[in-house]
Amino acid sequence: MGFLDGVRVVDATRLLPGGFCTMLLSDMGAEVIKVEQPGLGDYMRATPPTSRGRSPVHATVNRNKKSVGIDLKSAEGNAVMRRLLRTADVFVEGFRPGAMSRLGLSFNQVKKVNAKIVYCSISAYGQESPLSSMPGHDLNFQSVAGTLAYHREPGVPLLQLGDIASGMYAALGILGALSGRKRPAFIDVPIVGSLMSWMVLPASVYLATGRAPREGDSLIFGSTPYYNVYRTADGGYLAVAAIEPAFWRNLLVALGVPELESLRFGTAEEKARVTSELERVFATRTRDEWAKALMGRDTCVTPVLTIKEALDSDWAMSLGMLARVGREEVLNGPLRTIPYMRKRSYTAAPGLGDDTASIMKSLGYSVAATQKMKSRGAIQ
Repeated sequence: MGFLDGVRVVDATRLLPGGFCTMLLSDMGAEVIKVEQPGLGDYMRATPPTSRGRSPVHATVNRNKKSVGIDLKSAEGNAVMRRLLRTADVFVEGFRPGAMSRLGLSFNQVKKVNAKIVYCSISAYGQESPLSSMPGHDLNFQSVAGTLAYHREPGVPLLQLGDIASGMYAALGILGALSGRKRPAFIDVPIVGSLMSWMVLPASVYLATGRAPREGDSLIFGSTPYYNVYRTADGGYLAVAAIEPAFWRNLLVALGVPELESLRFGTAEEKARVTSELERVFATRTRDEWAKALMGRDTCVTPVLTIKEALDSDWAMSLGMLARVGREEVLNGPLRTIPYMRKRSYTAAPGLGDDTASIMKSLGYSVAATQKMKSRGAIQ
């Protein structure tokens, strides 16, 4: 059996935070019903680049899910949503605080129709923050959480860290609430707070010293030759993380400069000399030549790969990091469990409203009633 077989999740979110959360739950076997606005759907459907008119981002994040189009602002659609929530174990919403209450779908309102609901709200700043009414996207979240200030010059990040962090916290909170559930539970997931909680090392440095860490401040921020990045002859890079003495010794022997070992804890000038010597040595061969020579010798040295190289690598293939789902190839999760956390095979991300008819039937609506609501735009 899958980990979450028999658990029904109703997902009324858009974009990445909520979608990532319910993707994790669906990968564990939960039935995820994605509630989308008729005629528009989740904005992720249009996230570029598209392939054959479909977004690979949407295909990845919404695998294994069902889609029903419901206009939550219409009386008929809202009634359908309430009936659907009576059958749910989990409800995930990602609107600004207050929006669900205006629709009659707040936690206090929903728990009256479902006394065991696990209700999860994902928002930028949480339900009680003075900034809770502000809109935002991942770039805003990273800027407020302090992660953009890491670099000398802030720029647009390639990773949506705030979205992913909050999605993972939401899934974690839901799993905890489902364990031994006997009463309704409310989970408030602030995206900015989720990301900030990942800053264990820089925040700890600040709390201890009163000063924000900068590149080169300490070992983990690049102040030592044995924890750094080096350029190779072909313009590639190697990541060196030989922190332990044995790994450092192995590396220097392999590089042919064992005499540098005694300078491991040397003065700033001596460390600079070691760094300069390693830069010289690494520049004599290509990235892949060094990787082949060093990776099997307990040196803690790895090549800096592009996304293409990482996805095509033997280790990624051995982990099954890419999965074929329907017509698309999607990024897979890393967990491998015994028994397998999802017993059914993966299914492709649904089109908007693909499952409306079957879900309406399961809720007790007749074909005629369903058609009438479709004609009035309450559902799709």
